[in-house]
Amino acid sequence: MTDSANSCRAKGLRARKREATRSAITAAARLFTAQKGLNGFTIEQLCEEVGVSRRTFFNYFPSKEDAIIGHLLDEFPADATADFLAGGGPDVDRGPLGLSVTLLADLHTLTCAMVEELNFTREHFHELLAAMKKEPALMMKVMGSAHTRELEFSELIALREALPPDDPVAGMAAALFGMCSQRASKVFFSEENTAPYGDLLAANLLSAQKLFNFSHLTFEGTP
Repeated sequence: MTDSANSCRAKGLRARKREATRSAITAAARLFTAQKGLNGFTIEQLCEEVGVSRRTFFNYFPSKEDAIIGHLLDEFPADATADFLAGGGPDVDRGPLGLSVTLLADLHTLTCAMVEELNFTREHFHELLAAMKKEPALMMKVMGSAHTRELEFSELIALREALPPDDPVAGMAAALFGMCSQRASKVFFSEENTAPYGDLLAANLLSAQKLFNFSHLTFEGTP
């Protein structure tokens, strides 16, 4: 094996170990919260359960609450984000609002890449639900992270489409996409579902696209 291959293998192994440690911290934090409540355990006890130091904990999460929420607060994957931004160049086809015609499809691709990287399974989902059931205040943090994510999508769309950061069209596109994503997630995490998340999200996006292509709405006082 070459030095380059050895280096890649070592980096891959470190990444897997980091992910395993991070996932173990989140799983233990959710279990402790479901059993004891947020104030029923300390970070030191959590670290002892997982077998890591306090310093290691804070390398991954700034607080117990963030450890419980886990991957929901992660950044966008760099490669998928670069591909998404590249899809809005000056030579692409654009629709009536000036947005690139592949925007929804490219948002779908970006989100599926995020879901794959997060590896957020049904088991993880139910662990989080159990923690929130014990500590309903955590729901506000989850909702806050969803709102933050929507704003991040809006800014990303605006950057891709060469719009101002607070452009209302970018904001509405992000809100619409967020609603489609939430509806897909609700079905995906249900007990009876067998469909992949990507298929569910695509079906919601197609429905939204059909709706807005079909509806030619005008409102008094608007252009």
